[in-house]
Amino acid sequence: MIKFFRKIRYNLMEQNKTGKYFKYAIGEIVLVVIGILIALQINNWNEGRKLEKSKSQLMLALKSELVKNKKELDNYSLEIHESNSRFNKVLLYSVGDYTIPNDSLKFYLSEMIYGRTLSLLSSVQEEAINSGKFEMLSDSLKQNLSVLKDYTNSRKVISDRSTAMLNVDIDNRIVNLMARLNMLPVIPDEFLSHPLIPTHPDFLLSNMELSSLVKNPDTYLTLNKIYLMYAADEVWVKYGLVRLTDKTIALIDKELNTND
Repeated sequence: MIKFFRKIRYNLMEQNKTGKYFKYAIGEIVLVVIGILIALQINNWNEGRKLEKSKSQLMLALKSELVKNKKELDNYSLEIHESNSRFNKVLLYSVGDYTIPNDSLKFYLSEMIYGRTLSLLSSVQEEAINSGKFEMLSDSLKQNLSVLKDYTNSRKVISDRSTAMLNVDIDNRIVNLMARLNMLPVIPDEFLSHPLIPTHPDFLLSNMELSSLVKNPDTYLTLNKIYLMYAADEVWVKYGLVRLTDKTIALIDKELNTND
């Protein structure tokens, strides 16, 4: 093709057709420029497709991580709600506004403490932030993910402070009370590697002694302190983390459908 154009230019020069030669040369330059522009456009289109593909893959990975977190949050929210319901009944019993049979009271006391730690995934988002891929996302999605991350971190800080405050028990007063009320968490059977340790004889109470201890004002204050901590966490998770996670998943679905 290049030889063909050269031959045309050569023939025009040989025939002293200078005007036609310059017109042809200009036309050839225009064609070259158009070719370059087309090539750039195709390259930009290919780069755009690669970027959209990477963006979609990132959003799918983020959604997968959030869906797993949503399942964890739902399970945690349900179980801590059940724990708080038992706490609530025991506290009502403590102030004399609720009647509980002895067997039920013992069961509620043994199941009130929720020892499970909420563990949420964040590796996909952290990797996206560290690698710079996070900037590919839309402003609205970045904002939702950032708010969710900040909310998760804030909840953990508050939860850790509450737990630390509860664990400041220099004279073992709280642990002593929990042992006498049979509130100490029990290791699930599937995680047992050693025989269960029985309750110390000094902590075994009769039904009357147990009832009296639960209704003691100091016991009420300690149980209420733990209950308020758990109740606040239930609200934080149910109306904060779950709501924000649902909202972010819905936004990802919307943007993925828009890109299809």
